[in-house]
Amino acid sequence: MLTVKTLKSNVYELTLQGVLEKRDIETMERELTPVLQGDGPLGLIIRAEHWQDMTADALAEDMKFEFGMLTQWAKIARMAVVTDLQAVSALLRWIDPILPMIEMRSFPSSDVAAAEAFASDLPDQRDTAANGGLTLLADGSDGVVAFEVDGRITPKDVEALFARLQTVMQGDAKVNLLARFKRWDGFDPALLTDAGIFGSKFAMIGHLKRYAVVGAPSWMQGVISAMGAAMPFEMRCFDAADEDAARDWVGWT
Repeated sequence: MLTVKTLKSNVYELTLQGVLEKRDIETMERELTPVLQGDGPLGLIIRAEHWQDMTADALAEDMKFEFGMLTQWAKIARMAVVTDLQAVSALLRWIDPILPMIEMRSFPSSDVAAAEAFASDLPDQRDTAANGGLTLLADGSDGVVAFEVDGRITPKDVEALFARLQTVMQGDAKVNLLARFKRWDGFDPALLTDAGIFGSKFAMIGHLKRYAVVGAPSWMQGVISAMGAAMPFEMRCFDAADEDAARDWVGWT
């Protein structure tokens, strides 16, 4: 069984009990769709202390709903999961730094009040407005494209960046790329569904010789290292303190 309850303005509680079936997920869809289509920030509490499992149909319906609302999930500022399962708590600790735009925490069943307080402590709406997470530092005219990440990356940021790189992307010359991470606050999930942005990314790949990433979070460095071997260009991560070495490597002076 699944129920949805409004605790206060913009704070909602999902209670999962027993084995979830497709009709339970449909209940969640009816209740949460208008919420997610409204204004954020939102707080979400998932009461999973009595949740046992879900059917295959329920899982498929849940995935369809979550991917269908992908562009809206960033409106959730805080999510608290009440569970005594260590595996769930460990999973949240792993996901939280990857998606810092949604602050996630798990709470034991004995601490429901703390979970509610956490999910209810929402940032001011003005604080969640996108202020531009990407700044172009070098436009490729000297053979190097460089940009800084400072905050949350939105489709608007990426589109503006690629618009300024059209000369590079339409030419035949290859360039080096440097990405400097000042502050990582995640990304707007809408980036995952924008075909135009994906097309621009793939077009840019064909113009790269070297790609240096400076000051990225440790989890991201692991992903980059794993991906590097499959890329048609050289790719290296540098600590923030080693930015000079990164600049030398890509030839940015």
